Amino acid sequence: MYPDRNPLKEKLEQDKCIHGLYIQTASPDNVEMAAAAGYDYVILDLEHGSFGYSEMLQMIRAAEASGIAPVVRVSQNCASEIRKALEAGAVGVYVPDIQTAEQAEAAVAAVKFRSAEATGLRGACPTVRSARSRGASEWPEYVDWSNRNTVLSLLIESQKGLDNLDKILQIPGIDTIIMGRFDLAQEMGLKGDRYGKEMSEKFELFADQCKRAGVPYLARLSSLNADKARAEYDYWIQRGARIFNLGSDRELIARSFSQALHPLTPPIQEQNASGA
Repeated sequence: MYPDRNPLKEKLEQDKCIHGLYIQTASPDNVEMAAAAGYDYVILDLEHGSFGYSEMLQMIRAAEASGIAPVVRVSQNCASEIRKALEAGAVGVYVPDIQTAEQAEAAVAAVKFRSAEATGLRGACPTVRSARSRGASEWPEYVDWSNRNTVLSLLIESQKGLDNLDKILQIPGIDTIIMGRFDLAQEMGLKGDRYGKEMSEKFELFADQCKRAGVPYLARLSSLNADKARAEYDYWIQRGARIFNLGSDRELIARSFSQALHPLTPPIQEQNASGA
């Protein structure tokens, strides 16, 4: 990506919508197919995905080659893990389970290099992959590019995080904010009901707080029906959302497998029952 402008930053600055997809399997092919389908970015999920650093690096290469922005969801708010994802070539990171303003500040510091404009603490090496191994002579340009182009997304996944949301939103350097509905539903004892009445009310309040603070937030659509999904999409755009995650490769592949088999299942069952 370096030295080109991060297209996610560009679109958000232009008040345009961006659309992404979680990749949870070790599949460069799925990254390429997401690009071919027209997604803006993929989130390579190191927290819940079934792959490690080496596979992540190959998927970042696939993303770069196919023209889709690679973002990495790290497994924890850890400076070294964030740094390794960015040095591999990720143009953004998702940092999970932010509960306090202090944790948000630590995530910002891990993403930013120290400079005249930023008080970051990110470690430095002039020959990392993301700097294209160009060496110390071009290091100032890379530092400036990275501080301006890297997208930091924080996940709020607990009631404590929601209670501290207004303070978190005041931390400079946060590009986008996400409410982790499923983790919250689990914490609340809702057995995964992330789109029910209680969670929907929480998300409406979350959206209001983000909009007041001027921090872009992510929305996810609950309906699989095309017309209802479009109505949801239009509603959340009107409410200020500009970032949309549309599921994961596991989820979409499993759904496609089921949809392909479903029309044939009753005849096969009847055939087996008849002993044919």
